[in-house]
Amino acid sequence: MVTASEKYQAEIPLPFTPAELGAFHRFHAYSWDEDEQFQAGLKTITQTQLASPSFSELLKMKQYYFSTRLDIRINLDDYLAWRKHLEKPLDDPNVPIFKKFDEYNFDTDVNFQKGLPNFIGQLIKDGKNSMDKAALQKEMTKAKAFYYARFIELFDFPAYLSWKEMEKSQAAPACPYAHLWQNKGKGSGNELAEDSRKFLSSTYPISTGALQLHVHSPATRNKLTGGRLAKISQDISVAGAKDNITSVIWTVNSGKSSQDERDPESEIVTKDEKWFSGGVVTSGSTVPVSEQDAAKSKELFRQYYSLVDQVSKATSELEKPVVVLVDGIVSLSAAYLAFGTGAQRVITENATLSFTPTESQAPTPNQLENPFAGLYLLAQIQAQTESDTSARPLPKGIGHYLAFCPDYILRGPDLRKLGLADFFISSTKKKDVEDAMLSVAGCPPPHTTQAIRMALNAEVVYPGPAKIDVWRSEIQECFGEATSVEDIISSLEKYDNNWSKSIRTYIASLEPILAKLLFRAINKASELSTFQECARLEYRLAQKYKDYILSATEEQKKSEAADELESFFEPSNAEEEEQLFNFSLSDWLQKHGEDEEFNNVDSAANGTKEQDTQKACPFLAGKESQDSDGAVPSDHPKIPGVDFTDPEAAKACPFLSDKSNQNTTAQMQTAPSDHPKIPGVDFSDPEAIKACPFLSAKETKESKSEPASNGSSVVPADHPVIPGVDFSKADSANACPFLSAKKAAENDP
Repeated sequence: MVTASEKYQAEIPLPFTPAELGAFHRFHAYSWDEDEQFQAGLKTITQTQLASPSFSELLKMKQYYFSTRLDIRINLDDYLAWRKHLEKPLDDPNVPIFKKFDEYNFDTDVNFQKGLPNFIGQLIKDGKNSMDKAALQKEMTKAKAFYYARFIELFDFPAYLSWKEMEKSQAAPACPYAHLWQNKGKGSGNELAEDSRKFLSSTYPISTGALQLHVHSPATRNKLTGGRLAKISQDISVAGAKDNITSVIWTVNSGKSSQDERDPESEIVTKDEKWFSGGVVTSGSTVPVSEQDAAKSKELFRQYYSLVDQVSKATSELEKPVVVLVDGIVSLSAAYLAFGTGAQRVITENATLSFTPTESQAPTPNQLENPFAGLYLLAQIQAQTESDTSARPLPKGIGHYLAFCPDYILRGPDLRKLGLADFFISSTKKKDVEDAMLSVAGCPPPHTTQAIRMALNAEVVYPGPAKIDVWRSEIQECFGEATSVEDIISSLEKYDNNWSKSIRTYIASLEPILAKLLFRAINKASELSTFQECARLEYRLAQKYKDYILSATEEQKKSEAADELESFFEPSNAEEEEQLFNFSLSDWLQKHGEDEEFNNVDSAANGTKEQDTQKACPFLAGKESQDSDGAVPSDHPKIPGVDFTDPEAAKACPFLSDKSNQNTTAQMQTAPSDHPKIPGVDFSDPEAIKACPFLSAKETKESKSEPASNGSSVVPADHPVIPGVDFSKADSANACPFLSAKKAAENDP
């Protein structure tokens, strides 16, 4: 019989189960020195022996302890074979080459990237476009190994695969199911550190591949003004014009959720805090749309619809797919960019959408006013019920239900079931998914879309059951056969529960004519075949309804005349509607330049936190920031909410202003006992001491300041000189936290 050790010597994978490997890892990594009970027992046993126990004896003691105290059985022969397996790679001369191959950056190798499209195209031709993640990774590894062995350094690929399998088994966790919760992925990378005021970053491929668009203005909830829409459009236009760009991958920094900092012992509560987009807005100001120029609102409609149409045409006409990764709340006014036509829609568990107002997604005063926003999506969902052949098809009338059910937030399972998303992934795998798409995006048309879908299919996971199925029969009964809003209400009255009452209450809260218009609009739009047709209808209804509300009398608003409702659906300005999709966003951007209307919003988002940190510094308080590219030394202490690239902030900072004039700065290791407390600043930290104008230059021996006879402040001789600041003035002395507190203490009786 071949022993485990002999199998190992023959380079045959060790015959251990995940449970055995987990036990070996726990045994091997156990903190024996810190286990007081084990050490006490060991001392008792060894006191009667003349010599210390041998390795074998000590191992048996540990084995006995593990089996009796922790109820974990360890086979010492198998354990020793496993330990030998751990040690072998250190002696293998091939390991350095294997590690070099693992660490080689194929993403920046132009020759490899040029050859990759042919490889991906061959996979698709061979019918391998639906591989799981492991199979796709194996094929990609084979391609990299072939290239590396031929052009970089020859190595034994089968031996590499055996070594890689050994590494995996060595890293196996104690729990055989731990991969379900330990496989966290690369998450969002360092996106949270980016400048939110820049709004958009574009990364072009090295040779042939995808253009990466990354929106990162979480402080403004990634809201979209005309200028921001124009910037996105400009980059998509560039992608369409350049032959080496095969696709567009659109990602968003949706912000950091407080769930990331949740106490692991506390109850898990879902919080919608991350934003894909807070909606389409007229500007960064808070002036309501109704008080602004109507022409500005109409222009914003054109900009928005033109960009949505541009995204659709990139795929249908240019054969350059646009992939949108949604990892947060989507405001209804911007929903077409996340869930609209044309794009490959990838969502995470943080993606949400609601067709009715919710408390967490309340519209801002400057949001584009459109009570019919999302009509195209509702119409598509409504029409889908006619062709749904799934085991649990969508109930008829689902579009009407979504339009009138208050506070109904659609999440991953429902978004997938309703056809609003194509792929569901975990938010912890965002970076992995981006990397996977980029690795295959070099595949040229017409196979680019299939290549990207192949990479996405390898990463998708089951989102869970759809909540909409819970009320399936009730939706079918109340909305499926309804021919009017009155029919819906009548059917709902048969149910005496909160579900029915909430819908009836919401419908009653709407303008009667709006509820009737929305009901008819969903039916009419579901008969239209294109986004442009639906968008024209949506725009027409929004403009006519706005005019109606401003001009109609109370009596007219109570009218239920059918001919009056029909007039809303008749075209009144065909030329204006035709121009909805030909707005030249690039020309507009050249004329208006980049808007920075959200700068004040970014500062406001920091709120009290920024103000408190500025007050903690003697001179930053009250300063207004200005844009600058000034460099900050790497050893400068970090202060949350303070931008030290600002020249005024740099001048006000005693460390930066004095650094250029001093080669050596005296440092105190501890702050004097009478130094004032500054919230968030630890003066036991030498870096914090450097930032203090008095402590940074103060000698170990304390110098005392005496008040002048006229009552003015006298500055100690060893106080550092700060350009532009006169410390002989009382106001300047009071601005220093140490001098002001010291003076107060000396004057205190």
